Amino acid sequence: MEITLCVIISREISTFSIHSDAVSAFESLLSNGLLRLKTDLVESLCIAFICVSPPFSKFFKVHRPKYYEDKTLKCKGSVTPEVRMYKCLTADFVVDFEGYFKLKTKEECLKFLALSFVNFLKDLKYPGKLKKFEKDKLLQTVKNTFIENSIISAHDDI
Repeated sequence: MEITLCVIISREISTFSIHSDAVSAFESLLSNGLLRLKTDLVESLCIAFICVSPPFSKFFKVHRPKYYEDKTLKCKGSVTPEVRMYKCLTADFVVDFEGYFKLKTKEECLKFLALSFVNFLKDLKYPGKLKKFEKDKLLQTVKNTFIENSIISAHDDI
């Protein structure tokens, strides 16, 4: 399975290299970890990573997860006017800005993101077409990826 992270962050985070480096490392870890997960229903996972300061959070409405079995979407004004979505699950992952921004090291940031993402996957309401999707397998693969890379431990509250 491949993962795509669409990162939407406040300028406060983008100006501090610790926080933005942690987001890049988080994306890389997930990309490498999910490559080994093979499933029939989902080939790509598109996550909108949203971490914006409270004044800007009112501009972002969290959307319900969507599953595209095979659909061509038309994008007005885009370089590619049509995009084919095939076995793609999309979801919005909202990160607590206050909790994330107060962290001082890259390791703390990565652990915060990892634990938040695991909780996000636990609570995610999958679309009806994915009733037979191996949700537990995805969750366990993500946990194992973070544990293998010493981001979280098996004893963390997950």
